[in-house]
Amino acid sequence: MLEIKAYAPGIYARSEELVQATRDLDRDRATAEAVEERREADMRSFLDAQREARLDYLSDGLLNWQDIFRPFGEAARGLATGPLTRFLNTNTFFRAPAVTEEAPKLVEPLGEPYFSTGELPRNRWVATLPSPHALAASAAGELAPRAVAEGVLGPQIRWLAQNGCAMVVLQETALFGDRIDVYPLGDALDVLQSPLPIALQLPFGDSGDILGELLELDIEAIGVDFYATDLEALPRPFPKSLLAGVVDARNSLLEEPEQLAKFGRQLLEELDGGLHLVPNGDLQFVPEKIAREKVLRLGEVSRILKEEQ
Repeated sequence: MLEIKAYAPGIYARSEELVQATRDLDRDRATAEAVEERREADMRSFLDAQREARLDYLSDGLLNWQDIFRPFGEAARGLATGPLTRFLNTNTFFRAPAVTEEAPKLVEPLGEPYFSTGELPRNRWVATLPSPHALAASAAGELAPRAVAEGVLGPQIRWLAQNGCAMVVLQETALFGDRIDVYPLGDALDVLQSPLPIALQLPFGDSGDILGELLELDIEAIGVDFYATDLEALPRPFPKSLLAGVVDARNSLLEEPEQLAKFGRQLLEELDGGLHLVPNGDLQFVPEKIAREKVLRLGEVSRILKEEQ
């Protein structure tokens, strides 16, 4: 029997109230304390939705993260906050890390308020980080993925393991296009020496051309956006766990659980590893009420497939 799990990694959607509170803070119409109270309320609401959906791993939604890269640009010696850069082919932007030293090092791992470990069940929560290759490729300046793995992400992942994290999802946003070289990523993963299972997720893009190469990497699971990647591109049999991006995080259209379950049955026929049902990227790209409903429907798909096992 194959393992089936469901969870919602990445940055979650902020409520209209939190967005407004943040704007008010920028205009001196609200206090930092009021914004933090609203953020905590958003996180508790997201946790409640995940519990209602009976997701296998929980997430705090990274509601303190402006983007997946910025916290490391602020917390690592040798990196700084750089220019605004478009995130993939979305209408959002991130602050590209600016390189000030060849071998950046995390001054200390990101803890509170970046990860709300006190609200998460020990050994039942998932963390999301940029992959060493994605962080290096996003940087303004020359930066080796291996150096990112050694000095920045390695210490962070060890901290996560010590604080009850069960799994790490690395977002890989720089392996799309005509010139794809998987070696720098593989080299970085080799030195990462993660004490936690690692999943590599390729959000919002077609990963079909490189799935065969990704299978050679030292990772537990691979995340595929099935709204951009054809099922026929999946190597067969698929020996690793598959993070199947079956909920579209860039579209407010709500998926039908029975249709997703039908697709899940097709995937199970092709897998030797487990099936992990996830959104195809960060749910921050849809309104919070839509994101919540997508989380509930993700849980419903998982329930249907588990009951059939």
